[in-house]
Amino acid sequence: MIAIPAALLAMTCGVTATAQAAAADCTVEAAALTRDESELPRLDVASTADRPILCITLETVMAFAGRLKAHVAHCPNSSHAGATAEWEKMRADYAKRFNQKRCRRTLLP
Repeated sequence: MIAIPAALLAMTCGVTATAQAAAADCTVEAAALTRDESELPRLDVASTADRPILCITLETVMAFAGRLKAHVAHCPNSSHAGATAEWEKMRADYAKRFNQKRCRRTLLP
């Protein structure tokens, strides 16, 4: 009889530890996204005449938006959850511009 409660306790502690690790991962990811967002290149600064710089800027922002979407899917209670729709709209707009300018992907997916 003692073995069953001990096994149950071990499983419960394992689940709790896993949940705590996931919450910590979400916190670390959110902090990294906040830092990376502050370092994103700005499209209004990139010259439209300088196509390579413009393409890199577009691709960088699109990649960030993809990371943010994946983060919120993994961590729905993230502080970034409210901005997902705005970033997805921006990603779609930038993807359109990326194709219009005939840019080529340089970042690995």
